[in-house]
Amino acid sequence: MAQRQHYKYREQKEYPKGLPWHKKFIRGIERINKVLFLRLLGKILRIHPRAEPIPLSEVSSVLIIRYDALGDMIVTTPLWRILKRLKPEITIGVAGSFKNLDLLRADPDIDFLYDYTASSLRDFFKISETTRKQQWDVVLMGNFNQKTRNAVISRLASPHGITATVGSPNVEGHQHLFSRLVSLPLPMNQMPMTEQLQYLLSGVIALPEAKPERPSIVIDNSIELSVRQEVGSLLEKPGFSKFVLLNIDAPAFKKWNLADNIKLAQSISNSYPEYAIILTSLPENKVKMEGLLKEADIQRAFYFATPDIQFMTALIRCSSLVITPDTSIVHLASAENKPIVSFHLTAGEWLPYKVDAFVILPVKGEPISSIPFETVWTAVKTMLDERHDRNDRTTRLVYGENPSEVVIRTD
Repeated sequence: MAQRQHYKYREQKEYPKGLPWHKKFIRGIERINKVLFLRLLGKILRIHPRAEPIPLSEVSSVLIIRYDALGDMIVTTPLWRILKRLKPEITIGVAGSFKNLDLLRADPDIDFLYDYTASSLRDFFKISETTRKQQWDVVLMGNFNQKTRNAVISRLASPHGITATVGSPNVEGHQHLFSRLVSLPLPMNQMPMTEQLQYLLSGVIALPEAKPERPSIVIDNSIELSVRQEVGSLLEKPGFSKFVLLNIDAPAFKKWNLADNIKLAQSISNSYPEYAIILTSLPENKVKMEGLLKEADIQRAFYFATPDIQFMTALIRCSSLVITPDTSIVHLASAENKPIVSFHLTAGEWLPYKVDAFVILPVKGEPISSIPFETVWTAVKTMLDERHDRNDRTTRLVYGENPSEVVIRTD
């Protein structure tokens, strides 16, 4: 028996002369149903519309929901930094997940941490029982998609608070699901994600005008001391004080070739004797990487185990240049103000933020593994030859096999 084709991959019928009348009629009915449903849901959620930002003096507590990836949490950190600086007595809560909560465990600006790890909307009903006890004045939803689902999650977290997220009023009526839907001044892919979030904050709570802030991470003091001591012992014998951090791991479709990574480490060792090279990977790849380094016998190249994100952040803090295909590591390095060479599939809101960086993109439609070694080596040499203590920051985008630079001034 032939396997039944999944509905997502069935070919859609095309209508060269436009949709027939019955299809238009059905879609019209579906749109009306959705409008009515969203309006009704807004009533059920008891949404309190706000036409203008709330004065900071009227806000005593803010819950920030960010239960998605690690990088998303990193770029959200300025929100509670800004609020605590302007109003130290304000209560800050952050709802994350198993993917990103470890990043925040030493952060003194967060008063309440909630684990919003869930596999269904039903789970959020149970999880939010604890969150509701705090009676949050404002709930900022940092996940901008799935607005209907996230409107319910926001209201569950605070039955009487002001709820807000990024979005534009539309015919379907998502504006009825939040107290305030904040429209961005630019298309999403033209505005760094951290600035989108800070724009959301200022669109909900009236704040003094200020330039966007860089994300920042607070590391446990004992971990930072441990990492500095371990790095010092690695570099003491060869007598180096600087090192390049080469992170090789990322999701499969974002990885650069392992052989090219080893070749890059060898090239740095041969051409820049003043630098050591420290390689990192996911903990489960530790034995494999140590074996490869031993086989390659690269002078001044070491493997460094990073059991969690706090250790990785501390290692980045000690480095001179970060090379990575992983966007989470890119955001950590941006927060630590480190020069970066990174690999991205597309340019957009997830580029390095306010640091000197080379962003290398493959030919459109090709994987990151297709990026030639020489393109990367040219970028690394440029970054190691430059000084990075100036006030202006530059992100350079390099496209395809024949590099053509696009320079973006970020300060």
